[in-house]
Amino acid sequence: MDKRDTMVESIALSSPNGRMSRRARRAAQKRLAEELFGNMRRAAPVQPTEREVLLRRAAQLRELAARGMGVKKHIKEAIGLEKEAANMK
Repeated sequence: MDKRDTMVESIALSSPNGRMSRRARRAAQKRLAEELFGNMRRAAPVQPTEREVLLRRAAQLRELAARGMGVKKHIKEAIGLEKEAANMK
């Protein structure tokens, strides 16, 4: 059997009358999954630091203030977040 013959693996796994040992089934599932989905593995995205989160939120608040939404309130909160982020260094 060819290494890339996924059809044989999938038929063997889905056959209602076929009997396989647990070890053989696990090995076949692993080979099939690797062949079908092996190139889809991605590294998990890097989580932003707390400082980056605070600065991003401050920028969002300043953007809202620039559009005229709760100008004083949003600018005051943005300044507080920026000070908090600066103290984290």
